[in-house]
Amino acid sequence: MADRDEVSASQNEDVIVLKPAGEESGEADEIIDLQSLEESEADDEIQPEPTAPKSKKKLFIIAGAAALFIIIIAIVLIMLLRSDDKAQSSQDLAGQIGQSYKTQEFKAGKIDDMIRKANELYERGNKFEALKIYENVATYNQALSNYNLGVSQLKQERYTEALSSFKKAIDDGENIAVSAINAAVCALELKNEMEFNYYIELANSFLKNEKSSPLYSYYYALIRYYKGEYLAALEALKNPSSKDYKSQYAYLAAKIYASLGNMRLAAEYLDEAKALKPYLTQAQVYASLGDFKKAREHIAQAQKEGIKPDEVSKSEILIDLKTSQYGDAAAKLKQLFSASPAAAADIYPIKARLNPELFDINLAQQSFKNDIFYTKKGRYETLFYFAPYKVFNAKQSMEYIRKGGVNLFLDDTAEAGNYLEAGRALSKVNMQLSSAIANALNYDLRAANAKFKELISLYPEHAILRYNLALSYAQMGDFKEAARNFIASYHLAPRDYIAGALGVLASELSGGANAKFINEITENMQNDPNLKSTNLYEALINLTTTNQAALMRWLDESKPQSALNLAFDVIIAKLISNQSIMKAEARKLRELLPDDIMANIVEFIANHEGEEIKTYAKNIQIAFNNAKLRQDSFYHGASIVREQYIKLLQIAGLLDKERERVKAELDKAPENVSYMQTLAYVDIFTGNFDEAYHLYNTVIDKFKIDDASTLFLASVAATGAGKDANAIALLELSKLANSGASEPRAALGYLYQSQKNIEAAIIQYNKIGNDAEKNEFYDFEISYDKN
Repeated sequence: MADRDEVSASQNEDVIVLKPAGEESGEADEIIDLQSLEESEADDEIQPEPTAPKSKKKLFIIAGAAALFIIIIAIVLIMLLRSDDKAQSSQDLAGQIGQSYKTQEFKAGKIDDMIRKANELYERGNKFEALKIYENVATYNQALSNYNLGVSQLKQERYTEALSSFKKAIDDGENIAVSAINAAVCALELKNEMEFNYYIELANSFLKNEKSSPLYSYYYALIRYYKGEYLAALEALKNPSSKDYKSQYAYLAAKIYASLGNMRLAAEYLDEAKALKPYLTQAQVYASLGDFKKAREHIAQAQKEGIKPDEVSKSEILIDLKTSQYGDAAAKLKQLFSASPAAAADIYPIKARLNPELFDINLAQQSFKNDIFYTKKGRYETLFYFAPYKVFNAKQSMEYIRKGGVNLFLDDTAEAGNYLEAGRALSKVNMQLSSAIANALNYDLRAANAKFKELISLYPEHAILRYNLALSYAQMGDFKEAARNFIASYHLAPRDYIAGALGVLASELSGGANAKFINEITENMQNDPNLKSTNLYEALINLTTTNQAALMRWLDESKPQSALNLAFDVIIAKLISNQSIMKAEARKLRELLPDDIMANIVEFIANHEGEEIKTYAKNIQIAFNNAKLRQDSFYHGASIVREQYIKLLQIAGLLDKERERVKAELDKAPENVSYMQTLAYVDIFTGNFDEAYHLYNTVIDKFKIDDASTLFLASVAATGAGKDANAIALLELSKLANSGASEPRAALGYLYQSQKNIEAAIIQYNKIGNDAEKNEFYDFEISYDKN
């Protein structure tokens, strides 16, 4: 598999298939097809040229049609410009050429003259007459006949036959340099690197014979490119032997810059080669730069021109996958697969990998600042983290039974319903509930969750228990169970709108919007005379649709300074780009919870947005390196703390130090599952995938922790460790545990497509549909290894 940006061929134009934006390439190690150069820059496209490797990796080249016409036409173009015959009619000119050269055994000069005349016909639009002359040339010159035959065979991918034809052309002593280049193409397609090297050197040796050609510097650059001598190739392209063929020179320069990983310059040179209509190439270059809007524009132009429909469709599929349009990708991939399963698997095959943003500090910084507030998962997890647990007031238990009231952490009240049948049961459950909540507030979330589950088994109709269990699941990242229990809690207490609103958020993360449930809770709120028209619950539901007008009304509303309200205000201020409110509310949140890691992270982001990376990293070190924060929340608390704190330390260059500290804690308590999971998560970001995979396996197999989040992270570790089969198995289990999560399905699709199991990939993409959240961990690259 090629591990760099590559150039692959298309019948009508070169196609550069590239990695996503942000990835650098090494030296080229593949070569693509050499196809003929058309004389007309206004009407015709450049044909593919070879990509040159310096390494001994295999190189791929496809020859283009009509190379005979192009090369010879190029040699005599200057003569054509001086011709006095341009005033002749096309028909007269064709007749004169046919009579004048019909029976001669042509030498190079005569052939050049014929091709010059034929080209003039071609330029005037009389392509049929021109082609008859070309055929005449091939009939009376054996070398050119062999060359022409070789081009045709190469175009049909009959590489063995094409190589034989080019060998004969070389043996006849005509067009040796160009014939040798095409012979090298065939050799590489046949995986014969020794012959490839021989013919490239042969082309280099006979290049001096082309010094009179206006394309001499182009040939020189091309051979230097093949040999991996990119700087020499670029120098030749900057000093052309002719003022003509500007588009061809620009196109080859674009390919060289693409091979060097400079996609920005590649795009600029492709724009200069627009006369050649390299739309598919441009689409993929812009896709590699992350400019998917321009990529789609060029895809549309390629479709309009009818350029290689299968390749265009495949390129569009990859762009769909990169932009989370999985439903569209599935439809196109299914259409390709139905027409030709082999074509669907082999055109630009992909290789699943981990997202480069996980390991690039510059990308991680930008991602870190945006993820909490801009992604659905980041926003909702922040709200779950700061949402309150619910408790009973033990001193007033009898009164609560009579009134059905519950004391909420929000200092709000809601109808509780008939939770228990007797007051004695209330006192007992209140004591156990208080103990579980104490665990949660002390950041021992796994212990709290276990106690809530135990209590639910005893009191399954207890709305408060259901709510607290749901909140613990949400904070642990198990959104499917969170949604199920939030909704159950709301149905037990239909006026407990906080449970309903958080249930809506959890449903969005676990399987998409629950329209029926949203309608139910919205209708209940509208019919509640005791509820203000502008309220927290309605605002939380409006967050799912990013209804800025409704969110701004809640932002302006006077309300208690609770942790949830303050965190929600920060999120809204970020969404509407009100930096001053964001900073003010974040400061209040940190003052309310001064030793809380998440509160400090939220304030840091609010105050340091937009800083240059080095300044940003330095300020992280100042703010967090010696801060007196509750570290137990990092080890045992909500998953968002671990995720965001590790990203913060990564940006500041402190992650390796933190890893050693976690390892020391695990050495002291080798059976502590929280330490294992924390170390495994740190290992992913420090590239210690084998250790991460081993730790997650221990957590899953020995300690029977098999929630969707743990299974998914184990798959990430497996992918990083190169264990794709294990990753697939873990992702299948994760998908079963949380069928609504999009990233496990996307990852499965990438892995199945990597293995050319196209039908399985289509199933996963179809299940996701369009407009899914951007993946955090999984990505894919283009692979050129078709073995």
